[in-house]
Amino acid sequence: MGKLIYSAITSLDGCVEDSTGNIDWGASDEEVHAFINDLERPIDTYVYGRRIYEAMVFWETAHTIPDRTPAGRDFTDIWQGADKIVYSRTLDEVASARTRIETSFDVEGVRG
Repeated sequence: MGKLIYSAITSLDGCVEDSTGNIDWGASDEEVHAFINDLERPIDTYVYGRRIYEAMVFWETAHTIPDRTPAGRDFTDIWQGADKIVYSRTLDEVASARTRIETSFDVEGVRG
C-alpha cells in the first residue's frame, strides 16, 4: 500500500496565496527546487483541487519554454510522468495528460 503525503509551500503563517490570490511568491531557487524534485520523484499520483491544478498545469508545457533551469526541466519530467487526480465539481475538462476529474473524494479512487 502506498502513502498519502500532503505537501504544500506555505508562508510561516500558513498562507498559500498572497493578498491577490497568486502563489508565485513561493517560487524556489535552483537548490530548493532540486531538493523538492528529490522529495517528489517517487510520487506516482498527484491529488489536486481545481485551483492548484490550474496553477500546476503549467508543467504540462514547461518543456517548450526556452532556457529552463536543470531543476525546472527535471520537475517537468517528474510532473508529466505522474498521474493526476483533480477533485472538482466545476472543472469540465483537463489540460494535461494522465489526468482525470473526480467530483467527490473516494479513497479507493486514489488507490487505483
